[in-house]
Amino acid sequence: MFKRLLFDDWVMIFPLVAFITATSVYVVLTWRALRMRRSQIDHFANLPFENETSSRHETE
Repeated sequence: MFKRLLFDDWVMIFPLVAFITATSVYVVLTWRALRMRRSQIDHFANLPFENETSSRHETE
């Protein structure tokens, strides 16, 4: 009975590691976005959303 309790407590390390990893990724991405240079922000703001060439799926 006690082996099962100790094993269940040990298994909690996996969700904790996953949570810490996900939080770290989001914090780093947010930090990099907030620290981005103005020239890079302007470059990303001017990127086109669609290709100028038509795709195969469009009908004329």
